[in-house]
Amino acid sequence: MNEVVDIGVNLTHRAFRKHWRNVVQRAIDAGVTKLVLTGTSIQGSEECLGLCQTWFEETGAKNLYATVGVHPHDAKTWNDEQSYAQMKTMLSHPLAVAVGECGLDFNRNFSTPEDQIHAFREQVKLAVELNMPLFLHEREAHNELVKVLDEAEAGSLPPIVVHCFTGTKVEAMEYIHRGYYIGFTGTICKKERGAPLREMLTSIPLERVMVETDAPFMGFKKGRKSSEPADCIEVARKLAETVDMTFSTVCEKTTTNAVDLFQIND
Repeated sequence: MNEVVDIGVNLTHRAFRKHWRNVVQRAIDAGVTKLVLTGTSIQGSEECLGLCQTWFEETGAKNLYATVGVHPHDAKTWNDEQSYAQMKTMLSHPLAVAVGECGLDFNRNFSTPEDQIHAFREQVKLAVELNMPLFLHEREAHNELVKVLDEAEAGSLPPIVVHCFTGTKVEAMEYIHRGYYIGFTGTICKKERGAPLREMLTSIPLERVMVETDAPFMGFKKGRKSSEPADCIEVARKLAETVDMTFSTVCEKTTTNAVDLFQIND
């Protein structure tokens, strides 16, 4: 069976809370054998690691991993005296694989741009210190995001993936030029909204692409508004169709990319 890694799952979301084990099992049965759970706050990151640990203890299988971070929406909660140290402790967990979800979101500004930049800068510093990958979120803040990343000492940045990409082709190509990975969701399966993303995908080397659902968000299947990690197989299928490669090649290459970035070859 063809297998993929869903690099962005919000498994602690209330939509999944009561039946998260069934959601994970459906994903595995569909061929989505590894899921990276997205930490978006200190508490949320702890909850993600808790699910990963519980699944491992109950099954003995390493299907779930987690990122640890403070999302730009939650940047106002960043505490200089505690947050850095709390994240550093959580990132020592064997199932913690990246710093994030962090970055900048100037579309909604649930936290002020100043708070966002400060929290992001601190998390980049932590990723550099620990040499752990960065799992980034960016909305309408491309130039500012790149500016913060460029503050890091030359050659010190760890591997980076810009997840749930919805930006422009110019932005995507700059990320690729910088050696970053880009994560694409089920939006590429949507006829109209996905058209610009499908067009740019033909110019992006598959060696820099990952697939994800951002479940339960970014729903694209007819008959339901939400997505779930099992749908990641359909994202890979649409990607294969878009770039005119075999489904098995896309599954293999995107999985290799995720395994290499997150170091999850267990």
